[in-house]
Amino acid sequence: MACGTVVGDALEFGVSDDEASLTTQSVSITRKIDKTEARDKCGIIVAVAYYNPTADVTIDGLGTSAGVLGALLTLNGSFGLGAGNIYIEEVSVDKANEEFVSSSVKAMQFSGITV
Repeated sequence: MACGTVVGDALEFGVSDDEASLTTQSVSITRKIDKTEARDKCGIIVAVAYYNPTADVTIDGLGTSAGVLGALLTLNGSFGLGAGNIYIEEVSVDKANEEFVSSSVKAMQFSGITV
């Protein structure tokens, strides 16, 4: 549970767990799926096939990420992603005068890879 007190409806507030060894500021999950359409002789869609569900994961936080490209990423929080391994695809580290070091980790979940 995130820090703080929520009054009113039981809505989730804030980031509940630190992710990717960072003091997590935000987590973004985008679930996607590929689609193929079948059309008749007039070009009207008569069938649709959905396949290959994936999810893009972006974690922004304070600190220097120790994430290794191509490594398996395990999320601490609950995001309703279901089965499928998540692999780190990009890590960026930002440093600036008068700012805390921050990192961004981008990863992708593949629902068909579970080993």
